[in-house]
Amino acid sequence: MKKTLFIAAIISLVTCQFSISQAQGRFDASVFGGMNMCQIDGDGAGSYNHLGVRAGVGTSFSLTADINSPWRMVVELAYTHKGSYIEASDRTLMANYIEIPIMLSYNALDNHLRIAGGVAPGILANAKVTSPGDVIDQSSTDNFKRFDLLPLTASIRYRFGNHLGIEGRYQNSMLSITKENATGTYRIWRDNKGAFSRLLTIGLFYQF
Repeated sequence: MKKTLFIAAIISLVTCQFSISQAQGRFDASVFGGMNMCQIDGDGAGSYNHLGVRAGVGTSFSLTADINSPWRMVVELAYTHKGSYIEASDRTLMANYIEIPIMLSYNALDNHLRIAGGVAPGILANAKVTSPGDVIDQSSTDNFKRFDLLPLTASIRYRFGNHLGIEGRYQNSMLSITKENATGTYRIWRDNKGAFSRLLTIGLFYQF
């Protein structure tokens, strides 16, 4: 129930922003999709060898009354696959999130180039940890936290013409995505220990 309400709140927020921005005549909107190359720090492996997908919708709007300002706020709603594959033990960690990235962006080259950075908090949609033979490790699966609250994210987009473009993105969780992890690493401070998701994304977008 809480997950459903959270998702509904996210959809309402994005829809509201679309409506407000459209009424003020200072928004753009886009749909996007791409491939994630994922890793989890603290899982005992270090390669971006777990593949997933990322897809969603987004909008950006001017922060001032000047609709031609290069500085814009970006709000997105996305479904993204995260996780890792530990080759030595043939073990797969999969965690899928509904996320709402919020970023500050700067547009250049007549708005064809956009550089953005911010945060991408998300709620866990589902998770699964499998061992050799596709056996589900239920205790490890249940160890994922419900929220990934502070993933830092940065992206660069280039639009070729009026609509279609390519995007590259990097994301790194600053808070542990697991409840406990005896062999985990840490971020920022030593007590912030556990597992942390990292991913690289390459994809396409269509801007309206």
